[in-house]
Amino acid sequence: MTFAVQTRNLDVGYRNADDSVTVLSGVDLAVEAGEFLTILGPSGCGKSTLLRVVADLLEPLGGEISVLGDKPHTVRSRRDVGFVFQDATLLPWRTVAANIGLPTVVGGRHASKFDPNRITELLQLLGLDGLGDRFPHQLSGGQRQRVAIARALLNEPKLLLMDEPFGALDEITRDRLNDELLTIWRRTGTTILFVTHSIMEAVYLGQRVMMLAANPGRIVNVVDIRTAKSPDNSCKREDPAIISAMAELRQMLEQVS
Repeated sequence: MTFAVQTRNLDVGYRNADDSVTVLSGVDLAVEAGEFLTILGPSGCGKSTLLRVVADLLEPLGGEISVLGDKPHTVRSRRDVGFVFQDATLLPWRTVAANIGLPTVVGGRHASKFDPNRITELLQLLGLDGLGDRFPHQLSGGQRQRVAIARALLNEPKLLLMDEPFGALDEITRDRLNDELLTIWRRTGTTILFVTHSIMEAVYLGQRVMMLAANPGRIVNVVDIRTAKSPDNSCKREDPAIISAMAELRQMLEQVS
């Protein structure tokens, strides 16, 4: 079995000048390659901080972590990890196409070396046909998030980290983007770690749902949702098995909050 992320007794937090602050401790986690794992937990439990360590944006305080079979820094240098934040973080002076191609520019290669076919492919994949020449202020919130996802997929990452990417969107737009994200996941086979505060979103998207607790931050359970879904991880939001899973997770979340 191949794992995209493995941790052992991992401590996550922040170092200060004199000491360190532990946000999440004793993390033992194994995420299979190609898995869709969603992450739930109360505010302050370390959900976003965990993603930052996986992405090599933050060094762990202790323990072991392996990403795609290697050290996080090595994987980041290969651009095998994509990151989508809650805020689309698009550059307002760049067009949609130029925002998607930004990782290539940041990496030191000139814009003229963009593969136009790759950008066109991503525009089509994310439902952004005909919008490549627009600027961020000309897009809806959902469209801006689609651009952010397209940008994260530019280098065909093997691991995609998503930190509440749809949290600021209305429910209908969120549901639509959930469906589009599942379609992308099925097509690409990319491993996804997805942080959310929505129990419905966690259950609808995830094959497994990891529940974190705060004070101290820790993993309290990993709930397998696959038995409630079809083999391609699809389901209907009103399915009794899905509603039951949501009720179980809600009770669990209330206990750790």
